[in-house]
Amino acid sequence: MASGWKAHRHSFFTKLLLAFLIVGSVPFLFHMFASNIFIGSIRSEIVKNTDLRMNYSVAKYEDHFRKLEEAVAPFLNSSRFAAITGEADKYGYFNAVNALREEFAKLSSASNNLYVYNVFIAFQDKDLLIDKTGLVPAKDFYMRQYIHSDYGEAFWSEPFREPYRSRIFPAVRFDKEQLDGSHEQTGLYFPVIFKHKINQTFYIGVLLDAEALSRSYSLSGSDVFQISGADGRLLFSSDPASVVNAANATSLPQTGTGTGMGTDGGYFTESGNYIFQIHGQATGLSYVNFVPNEQITAQLQRLNAVWLVLLVLSVLVSFLLSVILSFKFKQPIQKLVHSLQRSSPDIQLRSTISEFKLIGDRLQDLIASGNQIRDDLHQKTKMLEKYGYLDLVKRINVNHKDVRSLVDTSKPFYFILFQIERTRRFRELGIGDQQLTGYIVEFINLSMQQRFPGAITAQSEKDLLFAIVFAETAGSDGESTPDVYEENSGRETEVAGSKRDRGDGADGFALRGELMDQLARMKQVFDRDGGFYYLTVAFNPSLRSASEFTAAYEDGMELLRQRRLEPLTQIVREKHPVRDDLHFSPAEEREFAASLQSGHASAAVELVRRMLHRMGKADATAWQYRQFAQEIVSKLLMALTVQRIDPVEWHGETPIYELARDLATAEEYADFLDTWTGRAAALIEGKLSETDPILDFIRRYVESHYGEDIQQETVAGKLNISAGYMCNYIKSRSGVTFTDLLNDVRVNKAKEMLEATDCKINEVASLVGYQNANSFTRMFRKLTGLTPLEYRRERRMAAEG
Repeated sequence: MASGWKAHRHSFFTKLLLAFLIVGSVPFLFHMFASNIFIGSIRSEIVKNTDLRMNYSVAKYEDHFRKLEEAVAPFLNSSRFAAITGEADKYGYFNAVNALREEFAKLSSASNNLYVYNVFIAFQDKDLLIDKTGLVPAKDFYMRQYIHSDYGEAFWSEPFREPYRSRIFPAVRFDKEQLDGSHEQTGLYFPVIFKHKINQTFYIGVLLDAEALSRSYSLSGSDVFQISGADGRLLFSSDPASVVNAANATSLPQTGTGTGMGTDGGYFTESGNYIFQIHGQATGLSYVNFVPNEQITAQLQRLNAVWLVLLVLSVLVSFLLSVILSFKFKQPIQKLVHSLQRSSPDIQLRSTISEFKLIGDRLQDLIASGNQIRDDLHQKTKMLEKYGYLDLVKRINVNHKDVRSLVDTSKPFYFILFQIERTRRFRELGIGDQQLTGYIVEFINLSMQQRFPGAITAQSEKDLLFAIVFAETAGSDGESTPDVYEENSGRETEVAGSKRDRGDGADGFALRGELMDQLARMKQVFDRDGGFYYLTVAFNPSLRSASEFTAAYEDGMELLRQRRLEPLTQIVREKHPVRDDLHFSPAEEREFAASLQSGHASAAVELVRRMLHRMGKADATAWQYRQFAQEIVSKLLMALTVQRIDPVEWHGETPIYELARDLATAEEYADFLDTWTGRAAALIEGKLSETDPILDFIRRYVESHYGEDIQQETVAGKLNISAGYMCNYIKSRSGVTFTDLLNDVRVNKAKEMLEATDCKINEVASLVGYQNANSFTRMFRKLTGLTPLEYRRERRMAAEG
């Protein structure tokens, strides 16, 4: 046994092991030495680091409060207060209010980096406030918009009696009353009050986002950071559950810049915790940072654990290296042999011997080159196979024997056709159409190949894909699926026929069930991106014979036209009778053309709406809606051409047919056709009235006297013509009656008054020529779809943002 030990003692493995064990003892000695030297100074380094972070936060907070005071100072001396407090000049009053509202909104925007949520002015003798939204009743402000028990009516009126010029109050979360009476909490805001040095009849309040300030300026991390006022009142704490006593905090030693808190720049309490405090020179606020002793102790414990882990790892690594190096000559040979056996180019010798590296590199190149050639041939073969099936489907008849040899025309198959439709949201993304098509082709191909090995997937047109699944790819278990398949509309449709009367056989019937299940799974994936695109899947559950490729494709195209009008992925499996009378009758064609040529927009739009209503009742297909839209667009373009109007003036740089391609619902078709029919008719109306002196005179007279009681005879007398002739003339040239023209001018003038003034509805009605406010309201609603009050409210809400 002694002789055996002597033999192993001089072995390469033993010597390496002893050498690395000696080397492994060095980290242990270093750990012991470093622990004694460095751990003693870690505590002071943590304190210094916390003190530096504290100084940075205080400087940032003080500078921010100074910038806020500078931003508010111009409002305290603004000349607009004279216009606001004066009651005589109502126009100047509203101008001043709007100007202040805009400036407050600008000050509250994120671009100022002041983290201001809202700014407002309160007046001692007024029950109204002015904030970033405009005029607000004072009671609504603190009883509905900013509700808090500490900040009620008494608080907001107190600044008028107190002598201070500015003050910061504790940050709180206000409650805001919703329309349904419920309350919703706002962010955490500091109420800050600024007052004029002499004029004490108003003050400016600012709601400052305390959480945004803390995120930007506080570097305390997991420590507790808080701010107290000069009176010791707590204004803000990053952790309300762990608040340092305000009285105790204010009694701590003054620190100045943070270097006067003892030797470490901190204040060490009896409990072993650190409390850092700095008083702001400009604001007089006290900033306190509380570092629990447990946190410092935990850091030291983690450091000790790291050192111990490193020690153990160093010993283990040393031992493992000694064992690994003993096999350094055996492993490269084994790697080369295994790579040759597996034909794998991934040869990882992990050897520094140059001869082994040379052999490994050359062998790796040979294996990789062979694999690349094999993969390339496989990909080209699959591509030619897809071209062969595409030739059969599209009946191109490419008579190339190599391509024909790749196409199997001996097996029955199922044929599925996919059509991709994109939405407006997808167009806004700026992604290319072919990029989306490529993703969908890849997904369909992978899904079909995994479930049905040997299935063929190819793209036949820009947005059309097809898949061929052969009957031999059915599952071996022979299980069948129910004859019922749930469509996306929620209805269940029985599969036409059964395996007995179709002759599909047991394998074909089982495969059909598996295909239905797979298409349903794929539909669930497509529905996740339903806001950007959707597919129409045409699947005739008939097992096709080997000679029916072209017939299957044409049948799929017919099924695609059965799609219903809804922006969802649909699986269409059956043909249903489709009405062929969903288009304009000859009389409607003539009426539509006449309305367009006369520029009568309302009549043309009414005909389109009537046709769309008929299509909706008849449950028209998406294809029928698209055909009707293209027909209307063609008629509009023809009418504009007849009037020599450039279509670009009508639809801009984007062709109208491109704008129509993303329509997916009946509402979208209605909005699209209403809009563009109205625009075309308006352009034609403008063209017809461009050089007509009689129409120009009538329009000018109505626009000048719209507030008066205008009679047709009066206007006709100005032209020395009869009233009947004038009415017929207006109707023939513009497509509208004299009364329509008069009401249109009056309603447009009323819109301007409703937006620009606060006049009552009966006053506006009288100013635009209506003696009866009810008549005015009915006419206004008829032409705009809104009542005057609804129109004014909607426009002002839009103006306020």
